[in-house]
Amino acid sequence: MRRITKVVALAVVLATLAPRATYGDPSRAYPDISALYYDFEVAGYCGLVTNRVGLGFQRRSAELIAEHDLDQETVNRLRGEAWQAAHAEWQNRGLGGFRNWCRTEGRAAAEHISKMADSAP
Repeated sequence: MRRITKVVALAVVLATLAPRATYGDPSRAYPDISALYYDFEVAGYCGLVTNRVGLGFQRRSAELIAEHDLDQETVNRLRGEAWQAAHAEWQNRGLGGFRNWCRTEGRAAAEHISKMADSAP
């Protein structure tokens, strides 16, 4: 029984390490907006989304959507992938480990996005 569990675990690890196809993978096609969405989700998990962070996110995401001429389906997929990545990262932190994640990555993400609030609309 333990052997089967180890084989299954190894198969899962190998499957996650296998290169993903870029066809139909918007996060690889649009890394700038994927990073913005991920940062916003991390800031949200950490409770760091202020009005200023929200404004910066709205401004920059609108710019990127227009720049890349993205349709709503692609935007939704990018947001979903960013949420999944942030959620997985939060889960990986363990009991209390997310505090340091929020103190470091979360705070940096919120500060980075809030600076975008100053850009011209």
